[in-house]
Amino acid sequence: MGTKRGADFSRRQFLQLSAVISAGAVASGSLGCAPRAESDTLSDTGSGTSTTYAEGTYRATSFGKKSDITVETNFSSDAIESVEIIDHGETERIAQAALGKLPEQIVEFQSLGLDTVTGATLTSMAVLDAVAQCAEQAGGDVTALKTVPGPEKSGGSEELEGDLVVIGAGISGMACALAAAQRGAKVIVFEKSSSMGGNALVSGGFIEHTQAPAELRVDTNDGYTDIFQEILQFNLDAGTDPSVVEAVQKQWDDYYESGNTKLFSSPEFLGLQLRMLEGNTYDFQHTYATDVASGVEWLSTMNYPWMPLVAIPGYSWAHFSGSSEDVNGEGYFNTFEREMDGLDLTILFATAAEELLTEGKTVVGVKGTCAADGTTYTVKAKDAVVVASGGYADNQDMLKEHDKMWHWDELSAFHCDNNYGHTGDGIRMAMEAGAAFGELDFNQMVFPFVDTVLYATETTVGTTNESIYVNKAGERFCDEGGSRTDMTIALMNQENGVGFQVVDHDSAMITDGHTHTGMDVEYAIERGILYRADTLEELASLMGVDEKTFLGTVEKYNQMCDSLNDPDFGRSSFGPKARLETPPFYASPRTWAMHITMDGVSTDSEHRALDANGNPVPNLYVVGEAACGGRGVGSLGAGHSVAEALYGTATA
Repeated sequence: MGTKRGADFSRRQFLQLSAVISAGAVASGSLGCAPRAESDTLSDTGSGTSTTYAEGTYRATSFGKKSDITVETNFSSDAIESVEIIDHGETERIAQAALGKLPEQIVEFQSLGLDTVTGATLTSMAVLDAVAQCAEQAGGDVTALKTVPGPEKSGGSEELEGDLVVIGAGISGMACALAAAQRGAKVIVFEKSSSMGGNALVSGGFIEHTQAPAELRVDTNDGYTDIFQEILQFNLDAGTDPSVVEAVQKQWDDYYESGNTKLFSSPEFLGLQLRMLEGNTYDFQHTYATDVASGVEWLSTMNYPWMPLVAIPGYSWAHFSGSSEDVNGEGYFNTFEREMDGLDLTILFATAAEELLTEGKTVVGVKGTCAADGTTYTVKAKDAVVVASGGYADNQDMLKEHDKMWHWDELSAFHCDNNYGHTGDGIRMAMEAGAAFGELDFNQMVFPFVDTVLYATETTVGTTNESIYVNKAGERFCDEGGSRTDMTIALMNQENGVGFQVVDHDSAMITDGHTHTGMDVEYAIERGILYRADTLEELASLMGVDEKTFLGTVEKYNQMCDSLNDPDFGRSSFGPKARLETPPFYASPRTWAMHITMDGVSTDSEHRALDANGNPVPNLYVVGEAACGGRGVGSLGAGHSVAEALYGTATA
């Protein structure tokens, strides 16, 4: 049997790699790039080698994006007979194309010279590396196998037509596409990666559920009362219409006077909260909040399995939910995939949109090329084109161009936690078609809780309002329930920009050896993403912090949890399991990474793209992070809203 040999690439190194060509993928109810002709058999490739093997089955392991990938390969005396993925902990939907297609192609072409799968490069590299290890064990010539070509690219072209064309199969794009298809529209989606999901798959997958039933809500406490009053006062001071603030105060009063003991929320309150945390106008944030509420209601009609509400980093009000059955954002796309069955909805995977087609000032379609086989698609849209391609968080040139606060040129290191492909392509295409770029003062959101190995958000253990954040000296340095901006600035000022998020058994949200984001705890400990100890003294040693200082910090923190009073940083958000007292204890080294870009294409309240004069660009809509002010899983609501505007509120 083989030993683990795979190269350890950081997430940043991965994003700098140039090999991002796809092997293609086909998902249920969707279409990949044009398939290779059946006559293109192995003998047609002229790729046979003289490699011989010691017959048998061999096993090897290589490190992928976020886990070890174990592969078992069976050899005859002169061929690779089968390749099977035995075990992995990758993000299932992102990795499925690589884990499914590459083993088939390795056998079909007897080759290790295959292109990696778009959006799953590290997973692809691990599969190829593990099979190479197996071939070495079997006495094969790995160098020769790497020279054998894979499938040829056709370089052909296809013309298609639909009612609606969507660019991007992330949360906002797929919500729009599915809702439109449910209403009888023929929908075609361009997706740059090899899977649907976008950034929702590498985030916590949380969405604001402001109208959740009581059984999902947390108990209220005086800390939340203080936060509520702070939000209302901020909006009054910022010039929000006093009648709006008064109406939300009345909602609160009526809610609790009726005997409720659970935490209050409403779309109007969410609008006030977001104005305080993100800026922009109340009207803009209220449109977002009402869109989200409508989108959440739509999800509920599809029997979406809601989990109990929680707070998330930078957003201390516990009115966020996700799937109780799936990790991160997987649940949304499992639901979408199930509902797609029988609908006229086509996804062109690994096919990057390159140009919006126009007639005069009207957008009439999209043109793009499949990375897997070279097919160029020209797709006409009868009704509209929706750009839902994400923001520009992984485009450093655009980040520097629009930066208003982070001074990227002065930083020696840069990290991004995004899934593949968020480089502002859709924003560029919309502007070339006549749309204007909308500027915001708060326009680039950095996330202060990524791990120091993968720079990923989905490795978080526990939640921020039930944890403590300490630096390498063992001291708290910020309000853990504060804004992401404030926490990031505080974190950047710590040694090496690193802090430790500390939780205990009760607040870790670990079940059956896995975190709430699906991460294998033992693997995380092995990789240095997580420390675990039976005592706080042992945990301090693992973290490398001063034991006496750390113990004093925890003692003071537990007193703070009881009194709901933070004399040092003003924290007022405490979950019911916030105290650190039940072993085992966990600490995760965390740093910062570029997370969300808030500005983008200028749009109106109906999500229509606007030109420099504020006039709609005919037939062009923009949702999600590509739109100015759009961001997060909640942008599902904007996508759903566009489908309703185009095709009505009643399903076909």
